[in-house]
Amino acid sequence: MVILLDKHKRSAGFTTEAHLRRLTEKHRAVIYRKYPCVAILKDVDARTFTASRSYRIKIDPGAKHTGISVVCNETNEVMLFMQIEHRGEQVKSNLYTRRACRRNRRNRETGYRRCKYKAGRDCDSSRSDGWLPPSVKSTADNIITWIRRLERWINLTDCSLEAVRFDTQLMDNPDIEGKEYQQGTLFGYELREYLLDRYGHTCQYCGGVSGDGVLEWEHILPKSHGGSNSVKNATLSCRSCNMEKGHRTPEEWAKAILIKPVKTGLDKARLEGIKRVREGKAKKSNRYCAWVNSSRRYLEKALYLMFDDVECSSGGRTKYNRIAVLDLPKDHHFDALCVGNVPEDGFVDRTNGYVLMVEAKGRGSRLRGNINVCGIITVKYTNRHKTYKGFMSGDIVRAEVPKGKHKGRYIGRITIRHSGNFGLIDQAGKRHDINCKYMSVIQKADGYAYHYERRSA
Repeated sequence: MVILLDKHKRSAGFTTEAHLRRLTEKHRAVIYRKYPCVAILKDVDARTFTASRSYRIKIDPGAKHTGISVVCNETNEVMLFMQIEHRGEQVKSNLYTRRACRRNRRNRETGYRRCKYKAGRDCDSSRSDGWLPPSVKSTADNIITWIRRLERWINLTDCSLEAVRFDTQLMDNPDIEGKEYQQGTLFGYELREYLLDRYGHTCQYCGGVSGDGVLEWEHILPKSHGGSNSVKNATLSCRSCNMEKGHRTPEEWAKAILIKPVKTGLDKARLEGIKRVREGKAKKSNRYCAWVNSSRRYLEKALYLMFDDVECSSGGRTKYNRIAVLDLPKDHHFDALCVGNVPEDGFVDRTNGYVLMVEAKGRGSRLRGNINVCGIITVKYTNRHKTYKGFMSGDIVRAEVPKGKHKGRYIGRITIRHSGNFGLIDQAGKRHDINCKYMSVIQKADGYAYHYERRSA
């Protein structure tokens, strides 16, 4: 379905691609935007409509992906499916890179502001109430941005939101109850003291065979692999085992021990200890549950400013509607469709199974060079411009190549190079190197990559 606007760029409903093609052939309509497809009717004024249709937007938020569906209130027709892929992990990685650069400058005594959270100093942060980490805020802001965009093009009057909440204590231990549920595992303990008490002052990998008396808190799943500081990801290890394991997972460490030609008694004890640790600990991290929990209020507050009434529903209600009422497969856009109240006779799908896949890419970086693992800038960008001959990385272009290896017609997202040969990723995901003289911009960069996928129910 194609979103229609009148000659004053007001919402005029939806139409099919075939109808839009006939309108453009008669010069009654022009394409305003490629993704999502938006067209302007040159001879229509929406204020003359006797009865305009209203639409409800349904949202299923997540830490990695968010599903969105747009439904007509009068006819229960599904007009648009969307899935947004967030970049919270990339933001988190960029923050680690920036932290490495700052620490390196401080260690070299290069001019830079002092660390706000250095041990022995008071925190002087100016964070306001409701502050969210940039990685979590990026996820929520992507959802809010797209709702505001759709609100400009579609007559959205209602909103349904799955108010996601995860009880991580029950997820880890379904049988928890009473004081243990209210106070938590570490009530009255510090984490290291808790580990020493629980494991009897014994290394859980070698069982004391190494003879190292220095015991440390060890992350089962390393933080470099996404492990958390929670107690379920902690065990007790001697320093020699901790240093030997390094940043590897237990599985990777076990493989490294198994390929040794000669195994000592310490190696055999470590293999047995790795097996015990793997069997006694949950592997799954609740990081993304925490992301969604912390951004829920932020998202709800923004939606209440845009809509008079927001229908908040639970995840259990969404699952019941999807399985028992509508009988739909598990997917993000179908979950969004099942949020809140649904008609017993179901919806009429006008999308023909097409879903707009939106991937957050960002708008570039301010880092003026390449850095190594120590945070030292090794290559400086001396002449760095984000545009070249009117093009910018992220623009969606049409390329018509008359001859050569890449002869043909392509539409896709580009990455600029100052040599003039741009990288173009077409709608099938294939990469081409094409000279910019064959390209014309059909949609400027907006920080997202797009493509359509057909996913039938």
